[in-house]
Amino acid sequence: MKKWLYNPVLVSELKIRMRGFRAALAVTLYVGIMLLIAFLYFQSSVENRLRYSAYSANQSLGIEIYALLAILQFALILLITPAQTAGAISGEREKQTFDLLLCTKMTPAAIILGKLFSSLSFILLLIIGSIPLFSLVFLFGGVGPLDVLMLFVFYLVTAFGVGSIGIFCSSLFKRTVVSIVVAYVTVFALGILTVSLGVYMLSLHYSRQMTSYVGTYIPFVLYINPAVGLADLLSRQVGTSIGGILGFFRPGGIFGGTGGTAPNIWIINSLVILVIAIALLLWSAWIIKPIKRTKGKSRS
Repeated sequence: MKKWLYNPVLVSELKIRMRGFRAALAVTLYVGIMLLIAFLYFQSSVENRLRYSAYSANQSLGIEIYALLAILQFALILLITPAQTAGAISGEREKQTFDLLLCTKMTPAAIILGKLFSSLSFILLLIIGSIPLFSLVFLFGGVGPLDVLMLFVFYLVTAFGVGSIGIFCSSLFKRTVVSIVVAYVTVFALGILTVSLGVYMLSLHYSRQMTSYVGTYIPFVLYINPAVGLADLLSRQVGTSIGGILGFFRPGGIFGGTGGTAPNIWIINSLVILVIAIALLLWSAWIIKPIKRTKGKSRS
């Protein structure tokens, strides 16, 4: 069992990535930037509240900072993950070491998983490093440890899904620059296209109804977009006090209708992302497989 779980690629990559001061410096800068943005928002909010009314450190300010940090970290994960994963396989090709890797006893699936988890290890380090920053919100109240735990689980699912896209592009293209560009374009194109198509399907559905918006209708394409899952999760945790898209999924919102209760979109979204990610990883393993069997032909 221990031998089956041992992945030489993962162990080797972790030793290389975590060696030296670069990883610690990157985590420090990452948390420092998030802390600076949160502090500037806190300072500006305090000044505005003192200007117009008597200030009190109530739950609303803590909720606003929590939502700001959650959205900021989500955006950073989408920006960093493709760069970490899209060069995993293509980089081996450019260094002319990929053929040597295929000559080992490791299966293509083991190589893909080793490259993926070693690339995501840095993202995991950033997410874990930001936990103390999110714990500062507990001073204001309104957000509990379970809310932060659910948020971080969703972060891991999102990183896994985006990372699988990067691994797939790295397996498909031989040049790292091309795979990174295609990975970024794919991630952001999927985000824009799913929202645009979802809004169109939503308007088309309600335009066919002669009565008011009753019940719950959620276009299936929205389950592919992790930003929709984040919006649903935050709206359930902090309510609609911060406005915007977060209120769309609440009962009475656009997706909730007037007589229905919006389902746990973020849970369904996470499951859909996991299924798509596993399918992309299996496809990536098939792409890098040195000998592929075709129907009607046997291995010579």
